[in-house]
Amino acid sequence: MAHCVAKVLKQRPNDILDHWGVAELLVAYGQYANEESYRNFLEWKHLDNETKKKVQKPKEYAVFFYSDDDLDDEEGKEGN
Repeated sequence: MAHCVAKVLKQRPNDILDHWGVAELLVAYGQYANEESYRNFLEWKHLDNETKKKVQKPKEYAVFFYSDDDLDDEEGKEGN
């Protein structure tokens, strides 16, 4: 994660690990990974139909972010 974030920000991964908190790193990684995944998805989406059949559909998002309400809903479903 630190490597991916550092690559985007043009920093050394060790600087990120030394100065960032875990939550900051997770959110930054999720954001950058999602941007890249979405870019790949849009590129795939705009291919012609013949090429689409040859190329595997990429995921639209790499990391899913859930709110507290989403987690509460999931816990409610499991309890039933």
